[in-house]
Amino acid sequence: MSKIQIFHARSLVTSNQNFEVIDDAFMVVEGEMIREVGTWKRRPRIRAAKEVDLTYGLITPGLFNLHTHLPMTMLRGIAEDVDFHTWLYDYIFPVESKWVKPDFCQLGTQVALLESIRFGITYVADMYYFSESIGKVIEQMGVRALLGQHVFDPPAPDFANRDLAIEGVRKLAKKYKNHPKIQVSINPHAPYTCSQETLKACAATAKELNIPLMIHLAETAWEVGEIRSKFNMTPVEYISKGNILDVDHVLLPHSVWPSTSDFKLLERPNVTAILNPQCNAKLASGIAPVEEYMKRSIRFAMGTDGAASNNALDIFSELNFLAKIHHVTFKNMTGLPGPQLFSAATRTAAEAVGRAKTLGSLEPGKMADFIVIDLRAPHLTPFTDAYAHLIYAIRGQDVDSTYVGGKPLMKNRKILVADEAKIRAKAEGMWKKIRAHLHSIRRSK
Repeated sequence: MSKIQIFHARSLVTSNQNFEVIDDAFMVVEGEMIREVGTWKRRPRIRAAKEVDLTYGLITPGLFNLHTHLPMTMLRGIAEDVDFHTWLYDYIFPVESKWVKPDFCQLGTQVALLESIRFGITYVADMYYFSESIGKVIEQMGVRALLGQHVFDPPAPDFANRDLAIEGVRKLAKKYKNHPKIQVSINPHAPYTCSQETLKACAATAKELNIPLMIHLAETAWEVGEIRSKFNMTPVEYISKGNILDVDHVLLPHSVWPSTSDFKLLERPNVTAILNPQCNAKLASGIAPVEEYMKRSIRFAMGTDGAASNNALDIFSELNFLAKIHHVTFKNMTGLPGPQLFSAATRTAAEAVGRAKTLGSLEPGKMADFIVIDLRAPHLTPFTDAYAHLIYAIRGQDVDSTYVGGKPLMKNRKILVADEAKIRAKAEGMWKKIRAHLHSIRRSK
């Protein structure tokens, strides 16, 4: 018989289609599933149920981070105040070519998931190398994931060519087929590192295996100019010609620089622009045309990018920044209301990866993936409006507990699925070695 828990919260944000918020709320969780939600005075009387007092807190769905590079926590802060091209080609790629190995990816993922769980993220969409090593950590630490394998034309740290990388995707998809928490994706890196042949091969593989596809897109003005000069088309046109937009679930991180003609290509229910506003601001890449996406009903969801370019994996911070940058950029105070914006990190994000039937909102019949936010902090007092707090006041550090499938990964701010001190100590030790190599790169410039 499944364990039954009744959670009693000060308030509960459902993220359902009506954006319903329930004050003095209950949520019944039976095993991994949500059985019922409502007001506390109308709670069911279940003799065998365990009551959990969360009357100090706000319950919301667990957050989705739909674009990140988990192991890059090990490269947090290594190259600041330089342009994107210099950051990528003069620092990130050289360091990765030397250091990115299975142990690096495993340790970096452990650090990233500690951070993610602390910040209320229950679903991550990763895009990196040595995906099997990353997948092992994801399984151990209990979050849900879209586990993606990078595909490049040039040699990469894990695979020497495109064909080997695609074979790696096949192996990964076979291993995680029907896994309860892990989906697999194929991730051609970007238009400027993947030929048309590579894009077509990736698109065909995604269709064959029935898996999502993720590709960096239109991230910088440099990228737009590079693709235009070489192929006389925009990055969006370039991936469209490579059949990428025909895949069932397509995630397009950044999507900062689509042209006017590109929007028509993106108006598809299978396509989602993944916004990374703080990363794009930090690297001076630009601001995504959110107004146009909303006007044309182009789905968008939230991601952080990796910790080397952000430098934190905090979706609350992304929501806060996007709301403010939207106001100042588009001079529109009403066009991106809190409920719709929060949905970009919950229900809409679940739609993007084909999991809307089971994830993304707190409704009967869905998985019990939720977080508890401690409302007792001074900056959350008084508790006036749930969405005002979620967008403008709450920080990742305010998350008190994180649950996936009814199981706590963190409870009362204590991580339950890993030895946090041990992981942090190992990460500091590896960083000392990377730092010495990084100093040699800087001395040579």
